[in-house]
Amino acid sequence: MMFLPLILAATVLTPVLAQTPSIKQTVGTWQYKGCYRDFGPRILTFRYTIPAGNSADSCTALCNSEGYGLAGLEYGTECWCDNYMPYGNLMPDSDCNFVCPGDSTQLCGAGNRMVLYENNAATPPSPDTCITWRDGFSFGNNVLQAIPKTGGAVTKLFAIPTNPFTDPIYYTIISTCPAGCPYTDYYNFGLVNGILTSYNSRPIAPNVGDAQSFIFRWPQTVVGYNGYCAKPNPISPNGPFIGYPLLSASGNTDLWALCTNTTDNNRLDIVYSPVANHPHYTLSACQEVYIQMAPYS
Repeated sequence: MMFLPLILAATVLTPVLAQTPSIKQTVGTWQYKGCYRDFGPRILTFRYTIPAGNSADSCTALCNSEGYGLAGLEYGTECWCDNYMPYGNLMPDSDCNFVCPGDSTQLCGAGNRMVLYENNAATPPSPDTCITWRDGFSFGNNVLQAIPKTGGAVTKLFAIPTNPFTDPIYYTIISTCPAGCPYTDYYNFGLVNGILTSYNSRPIAPNVGDAQSFIFRWPQTVVGYNGYCAKPNPISPNGPFIGYPLLSASGNTDLWALCTNTTDNNRLDIVYSPVANHPHYTLSACQEVYIQMAPYS
């Protein structure tokens, strides 16, 4: 009897390759908006801990359950939420390279780098809502910019003097700074607890038809008008949840104008609700603008 050799078929084992971690682009109705720099003032306000491990899925789910339209993942483990992001510079996606502890296939930002998501199904904040929830409502170190209501190029604004510093009471106004202006450093503004600050000055309440004025606070004991706030920017190119906020005075963001001061070398001054027959400008020469608050850098 002849026995034939037993031939066993070789089993080919295919190696399982680990998936390279990446930034998840969509999570349900949440859309990836970019890798943002998060340094200095936090770009989102509310931080949460996810015991099961941070990931795009878990962080967006948490922010959604808390009623927020923005979710951010940072430093791998951090989950942040908010309804408006007033600051932030886009960085290369490669900067957000920390692996998510809750999903090793995803990336969760890095040190001072945030993977940001926006919920397309969420209701954005109203342009009439003051952004009062950010750090006790503190927007420090801002540059004010006039931008036409229809959008377009911005005009940088300064606090310039209206009288000599040696006078008993020293005033400044918000204006442009034409060539030769000696106060080109006076462009750092702050907004804290409803008071718009300009260096060591405090604001006078806006007066219809006049320029926005400030009074030097020493030696005068001036507290300053506190009817200002920052509101969402309805013409932001980044959508209703992201953008430089607008300066509101007495509840209004849409009464500002850049008017040509015909009595001072045609300088452009910021005027609150300009009027006809004013001694310093012609109403028809005023341009309606918003004042947006960009971070000082």
